[in-house]
Amino acid sequence: MKTPELTRRTFSTALLGAATIAGLPKAAFAAEIATLKIGATTVSMLSDGHFEIPSAFFQGANGAAMALAGDPIDIGATVWLVRDGERTILVDTGSGAALSEMFPTVGKLDALLAAEGIEKDTITDIILTHMHADHIGGLMGPDAGGFRNATIHVAEAEWTFWTNPDLPAAAPDADKPMIDLLQSIAGPLADRIKTYASEADLGGGITLVPLVGHTPGHSGVRILADNGEELFIVGDAIISEALQFANPTVRYALDSDPEQAIATRTELLGQLADDQTIFSATHLSYPGTGRVTRSGDGFVFVPLT
Repeated sequence: MKTPELTRRTFSTALLGAATIAGLPKAAFAAEIATLKIGATTVSMLSDGHFEIPSAFFQGANGAAMALAGDPIDIGATVWLVRDGERTILVDTGSGAALSEMFPTVGKLDALLAAEGIEKDTITDIILTHMHADHIGGLMGPDAGGFRNATIHVAEAEWTFWTNPDLPAAAPDADKPMIDLLQSIAGPLADRIKTYASEADLGGGITLVPLVGHTPGHSGVRILADNGEELFIVGDAIISEALQFANPTVRYALDSDPEQAIATRTELLGQLADDQTIFSATHLSYPGTGRVTRSGDGFVFVPLT
């Protein structure tokens, strides 16, 4: 099967202008948008920025791997724009106003949408892989952060878990601020949410599939064209390309169920390697898209270029 071509377009002037309008630092903006054609569907990878994660957030890697990964470990923050001629779909909404003041290296999505000529009110659907703040932060504010016409799709297990009114009282004190933030974003969205159990077929070759472990309802997005071309957006099923391909059992501190996250990641990477499916993940280095191959007991990430 022919490998879809990854194209890259630069938007230096547009991005700098959008950054100024948004009141965000110019240096925070990458001047590139990478795009794949999956059959008749166009998928653009939009970098919302990057995070610097303490190496202590990862457990189980050997010393040599940790030394190569560095401290802190830099991870990406990709959002996807999917256009099929009838719909304009956003997969995750980035950190938005929820996190960009605390983490100035994120919050690029608004500028990138402007560079693409996409008005927020033209987004027809938003798919949330899960409800951590760096994925739903763009929905903070009036009219769901400006996405006023979008239907928001999220797994029922995910929505039920994070919106449980008893959750803050039951959580450790260290987690309460994050939960309060998530619930403050989610509350105004309740009448916009469309939940699903297990898998959901959105039509046009787009299917939402469970990849649980990172959160209770964490999901991936499979895009399958009539000609057999495929892209699997796997969200946070894998976090660190420096550590978790070679050793999928490396734990990540923000996984809600670490053992399930390991099982999901290991099975997923095996399937991706065996089928040679092109995939894209949130926190890989931008544009975070490629294939995996097997190597001993682990895997190697082979990015599309």
